[in-house]
Amino acid sequence: MNGYRRLSWLLILLVVVGALVGAVLAEDPPATEAERAYEIKETMLCPVCDGQNVLESNAPVAAAIRAQVDELVDEGRTDEEIRAWMARQYGDDVNANPPRSGLGALVWVLPVFVGVLASALLVLAFTRWRSGREIKPSEEDVQIVRTLREKS
Repeated sequence: MNGYRRLSWLLILLVVVGALVGAVLAEDPPATEAERAYEIKETMLCPVCDGQNVLESNAPVAAAIRAQVDELVDEGRTDEEIRAWMARQYGDDVNANPPRSGLGALVWVLPVFVGVLASALLVLAFTRWRSGREIKPSEEDVQIVRTLREKS
């Protein structure tokens, strides 16, 4: 019975890990072109500002990037094409989000993996802690306790 229990926990763990990785890597498409442009601008950094995205920046270059993003979205370019175009114009640092493929994918997957691993270790620790309560005292232990109780 214990083997089935471990197998079921392993299956649950695999399903949870798969769902979390899928949720992290999945992209919901925005409802409108304006929302799509907003999301792109939100994740683009101003090349002359220190860590500020182009939506928040008042710098002239940020205004130019916002206008260019709107224009490229209206032309029907994909998010990847727009990001690549901006990276060619302003450098790779303009994209705030790390890439979702290659080595950059570790930034997205590693925290999920660590969280699932920590949860699994907690479940294992609690299971072992709980299983220690099922130990039956020996007859000798019971006799020692009775003797000590009678003395008090």
